[in-house]
Amino acid sequence: MVRRLIISIIYSLALFGPTLSAQAKLDGQFFEYTTYYMSNFDVSTGESDVPMFRYRIYSDTYPVYTKIWFRASVLSPALDIDARTTLTEIESSVFQMKSDILLDNRNFSANTSSLLDEASPPNVVPITIRTIESINPSEFESLISAVMTTGQLADGEYRFELKIFSGTSSNDVTLTDQDSKTIIVESTTGVNLESPGGMLADTSINMVYTTYPIFNWNKGNCRNCETYIRVAEFKVGYHSSLEEALSDERMVPFNQSEYWLQLSDVSTYQYPTSDARPLEYGKIYVWQIKTGVPTTSGTEEETSEIYAFKIASPSQSAAPSAESMAIQKLRQALGDDQFNALFGGDGPLAGYLPTGNASLNNKTINESTLQHIYNRLQNKEVKIQTLSVKN
Repeated sequence: MVRRLIISIIYSLALFGPTLSAQAKLDGQFFEYTTYYMSNFDVSTGESDVPMFRYRIYSDTYPVYTKIWFRASVLSPALDIDARTTLTEIESSVFQMKSDILLDNRNFSANTSSLLDEASPPNVVPITIRTIESINPSEFESLISAVMTTGQLADGEYRFELKIFSGTSSNDVTLTDQDSKTIIVESTTGVNLESPGGMLADTSINMVYTTYPIFNWNKGNCRNCETYIRVAEFKVGYHSSLEEALSDERMVPFNQSEYWLQLSDVSTYQYPTSDARPLEYGKIYVWQIKTGVPTTSGTEEETSEIYAFKIASPSQSAAPSAESMAIQKLRQALGDDQFNALFGGDGPLAGYLPTGNASLNNKTINESTLQHIYNRLQNKEVKIQTLSVKN
């Protein structure tokens, strides 16, 4: 009797216990670019020829019924679009999944009629996709005008959303996973050099007092850009232009078969002590920056103008060289605004003359340690909290 009761209980649990509900999930990402060209998109169908997102749709149990929804929207006060507005919104019919499906925006639009799953062999999954909403050109003339003028998405905040609905039948699909990406689109402003140097004719005032200068530039709104630098000697009477000097023998990169040295995504560069040809006092050098801008039409290159500077010879005056080098490094580390506030005519350090000697916590430090502190200040790894002036 006892044995029958136990068996009956176990059987009842197996028969009426909880069952695992089929749920489709997402695994993947949206891709981000600096520039988005409208020629790569069709807002009426959601079609695109560049990768915007790539996800694997999967489930722990099969079969599972699934529906996909996608929306792209914009918020752009500059174009008088102060409320989030749909660019395109599309939705699929409910379809049955028997295996994982790799979903790419390039195979998901109003023109899509089927998908392939990852079974072996793959199953053809019939699907219908309809456009729920798309932008009305007559209502947003400013946006369309900006697009037609530049061929690019106008500046603004763009949001891309992807949702997956699923269930055990075609009539009970509910939201089971979603992902979104908000991207700020800003027109690039090009690469602007800051220091050292300027025009070739001004090298007498664009003097550098170290053979290991710090190069600074501004890339504007160029996010996730590839960054390159090159430095060369300008030989007076031999080179007829700055471009000719950079195409001749380069100091950086050291390998003469390479025209550019790739850096990380930075806006400052300390001339290295190795893997570069040493700079020499009394000579003129030129430098240039190039960026690789990721766009929906591929990587586009932008190059800066070319700056020239001269490394002052120690024979000109040892004391002024030490003084100017310290002042120059301080300006580079602090930035023009903070430097002028300290050393300007009304600043607490107006007329300050550095001796070239430095100490840290009452202990004398060498130039290498001082340079490390300058670099940390410039990279905003440390900051000045208090300042006192001693006579």
